[in-house]
Amino acid sequence: MEPYKHVVREDFSSLHQLLDTISKRPNGKCMKGANSSRTGNSSFTGTANYDEAVKLLSNGYTEILSQLKDDVKAKSKISAKYAADVTHPIPHAAIVGYAPCVPNAILGLPNSMISVDRVPMKRKTLSIIYVTGANAGTEAEYFSKAGAALLSAINIVEKSGIQTQLKLAFFPSEECDEVTFPTVVVKNYGERYSLQKISFPLAHPSMFRRIGFKWLETTPDITKSGYKCGYGRVPTMDRLKESITIDKNTYLVDIKEIHRNNCDVTEILKKLEVI
Repeated sequence: MEPYKHVVREDFSSLHQLLDTISKRPNGKCMKGANSSRTGNSSFTGTANYDEAVKLLSNGYTEILSQLKDDVKAKSKISAKYAADVTHPIPHAAIVGYAPCVPNAILGLPNSMISVDRVPMKRKTLSIIYVTGANAGTEAEYFSKAGAALLSAINIVEKSGIQTQLKLAFFPSEECDEVTFPTVVVKNYGERYSLQKISFPLAHPSMFRRIGFKWLETTPDITKSGYKCGYGRVPTMDRLKESITIDKNTYLVDIKEIHRNNCDVTEILKKLEVI
């Protein structure tokens, strides 16, 4: 399949950098007067206005947390299966250590300190780019269901001892042989896994329909004026793969593929090659 002739890519290292950038720069030349990021009703965007979307992105999307926690709990057996394979250091009594072993010390035994032997292990890592995008007729629930499934899968991966980096390709769109592919890091290697922090970018429609719209309005790099009428179309995943460069150890996870598999977490884990 032929790649797109022009790829507009912008990579953000954090959600803060993304918000700071799009809030400061004006609309690009192809999007003069476009303002869809600040219009649209809540049934379409999931938020009353753009400012609410920014607030949720900055502070976390708490309304969905109970649902996500229930999903994670329901899949606890899968999580336990992989977490059990991780080797953990076990404290034991020794001659030297970081704290006294009181019973042994009372008995005058030489191994009267608590120590931990560090088990040599190669720390596994996993890099994921989650590609979202849907046409205007797509229900808001489409985003939340797929996002919840991916969040549950990442939780399982993290509990198995694999560090993850998660990037979100939050506005993939095509127009006349041009495609956009902006990404933002929502979780980095070694960073604490926080459902509250990453639930909005992964599971809320406003990440695409307000934050994504705002990015398209302000990026200076698009060249097709047709974006102004409809904000482009969802690109073909196979063609997108031919057009972008990613590390060979990075997995592209497509929102449409998650739905084709009925948001089955096991299928996501297979995609990530952890089962």
